[in-house]
Amino acid sequence: MSDPVAPSVLKAAADILDLYDRRSSDWIADRGAVLTEADRTWLDRFTAHLAPGDPVLDVGCGSGRPIAAALLDRGFRVTGVDASTRLIAHAAADLPAGRFVQMDMRTLDLGETFAGVLAWHSLFHLSPGDQRIALPRLLAHAAPRAAIMFSSGPREDHVVGSWRGEPLYHGSLDPEAYQALLSSQGFQVESGLWADDGSVWLARRDG
Repeated sequence: MSDPVAPSVLKAAADILDLYDRRSSDWIADRGAVLTEADRTWLDRFTAHLAPGDPVLDVGCGSGRPIAAALLDRGFRVTGVDASTRLIAHAAADLPAGRFVQMDMRTLDLGETFAGVLAWHSLFHLSPGDQRIALPRLLAHAAPRAAIMFSSGPREDHVVGSWRGEPLYHGSLDPEAYQALLSSQGFQVESGLWADDGSVWLARRDG
């Protein structure tokens, strides 16, 4: 049996949505509007699987910048989803070419599928248990031959860091668990990065 999780860790996990909503302006300022080198590298790999005009679902889109904005600039039809009221309102006002919906990824149900599904630096803010709920919901929104990309930690764990003086939660499953969830929905991992400080998964559904 795994060790019990400290109450402070559980609280940080439960408070993650409130943190991003309450401090949305700080997050927008810190994230910035420009793609980092890593953002650009992985977004290039993700969009290489897509065609101009394809629908893309950006889960945990935040303010819409820089990821949703970059996807729109590349000619994709973007639907952004975030649970934060303030961040999704900012995205809708700032990027009218996109569609932005307030929704929790753990209960995600848009009734449509997408050629690309992206959860960049968002899924890993959920606990391992909640990721086991959320990831299948993301995969259910993927069309045949769709690509999905998300970032994770290196192993099943809870990690609480600090951002602007407040606890910031990250969680992860083991790589084998992600692989099993992807395989169960017909996805094959095409490329990725697995490192001690975090992982990236890029997979595609087999038709």
